[in-house]
Amino acid sequence: MTTQPTANTTETAAANAAELTPAAAWSRRVRHIGGFIQTAFAALWLARASLALGGRAGDVLVAASAVAVTGVLAYAIKATAGTAPRPHGPQASRIERSVTVATVIELAAAFVLPVVVIAAGHPGWVLPSIVITIGPLLLWLDYLVHIPRYRLAGWALTAGPVILAATMSGPALAVTTGIAAGVLLLGTAAAGFQDLAALRPARPPRPAPREGPMIMSQEDSPATSFRPFFNPATGEWITYTAIAEDNGGQLVRFNWRSLPSGVIPEHIHPRQEERFTILAGQAHFTLNGEKHVAGPGQTIVVPAGVPHSVANPGPAQIEGIVERRPALQAKEFHEAVAGLVGDGKTTPVGAPKNPLQLGATFWHFRHESRVTSTPIWVQNLMLPPLWALAKVFGVRSYYHHWDSRI
Repeated sequence: MTTQPTANTTETAAANAAELTPAAAWSRRVRHIGGFIQTAFAALWLARASLALGGRAGDVLVAASAVAVTGVLAYAIKATAGTAPRPHGPQASRIERSVTVATVIELAAAFVLPVVVIAAGHPGWVLPSIVITIGPLLLWLDYLVHIPRYRLAGWALTAGPVILAATMSGPALAVTTGIAAGVLLLGTAAAGFQDLAALRPARPPRPAPREGPMIMSQEDSPATSFRPFFNPATGEWITYTAIAEDNGGQLVRFNWRSLPSGVIPEHIHPRQEERFTILAGQAHFTLNGEKHVAGPGQTIVVPAGVPHSVANPGPAQIEGIVERRPALQAKEFHEAVAGLVGDGKTTPVGAPKNPLQLGATFWHFRHESRVTSTPIWVQNLMLPPLWALAKVFGVRSYYHHWDSRI
């Protein structure tokens, strides 16, 4: 058996960047260089909030901030090297000038505005005046090189300080502004670093799957056997019968049993279609707010990105076959959430008790499943810093003892 050599990461990234449009190449570079700048500003703002808070609470905030910032920086240095080489060409040069000019203007404003507010007799507005200069820069960068999360962060950093300054004063204003802006900017930087880390090939790339009918038959592959595993939080048994390795990543398939009173809370699969074929029992679905009941012989198809939940009000169990297309890491996600419950590391509803485990698992598997009980934009702010800290402290998203292969 022969294997193809893996290309040097820097060379691969450079080759990929050469194939991008100048705006797309600069989108990567802005997330890389800008991420370090954002992390530095976040550290300063969190430190300022700690000083304003004072006492033991301030010491705790300093320590937590230092760990978070160090974790994000360590991950960025290790995981994003060589992913954003400097693009060349006339259009790339124009974009570079625009980015540079906008950054210089922001830095100048960050020095001038505090002087203005102090001269106007509002020394308590110094931190909000610095924070507000970042917002327009992020909005301009989103317009220039299309980084949608910068749009959300930009508006928050533009409007937020104004609202806080109008409703608060003194140390409370400094503490609230520093913590809110620091966490937001650190989360934005960490998410950008994660985008870039995904560009680094961990293994030789596989050939793209062919379009059209799959080579494998609908009969399950006998090459690998799987043990059933149970998730007490959702009341479901899962036994995998086909995984990504069987069909070039086109789908996963598993036998599914839902016990009476079992409930899978509302969630989405951002990049996967899910197909339930019911063999026995009555499955109660909610798809995008609409209720459906499927019985034996009926199939429910959930397109990617559609909020849905599944319940079994009883009295009999539900049996079915479930497929997800493409496969992604659906098997590992199911094993992880069931494994965490089985290891006693979650609340009764299946949420990890350890915030670092929450970030490690649910950010790693964000393309497979996202809950809707917490807004996605809130998850995008909270989970990346927790995920980065989990890396530092050795908390993993998936443990091999959860693997259901026999």
